[in-house]
Amino acid sequence: MITKPSWTQETLEQTPWAKEFKKEAPVSYATAIRYALEDRLEVIIEHTTETGEPQWVVRVLDDPSFWMDAVPTKAAAVQLSREMGWKIV
Repeated sequence: MITKPSWTQETLEQTPWAKEFKKEAPVSYATAIRYALEDRLEVIIEHTTETGEPQWVVRVLDDPSFWMDAVPTKAAAVQLSREMGWKIV
């Protein structure tokens, strides 16, 4: 069983994911941190070409329009979700 890391806002903001998110999408950063701090955040991993390039998107289950990240491979999306403690549904 994979256990969720015990994130505090301070430790979460030091992760490579949070630093990259803040750089790439500063307007949505506070929302992303709020979602990432949820105890049982559920995410969906989908393949998309919405931005014009094929990528794998990690979306919040309760807010599918919100992307937690977009990466080039499904394996990278799964790995990120596991590292962050997000449950893939």
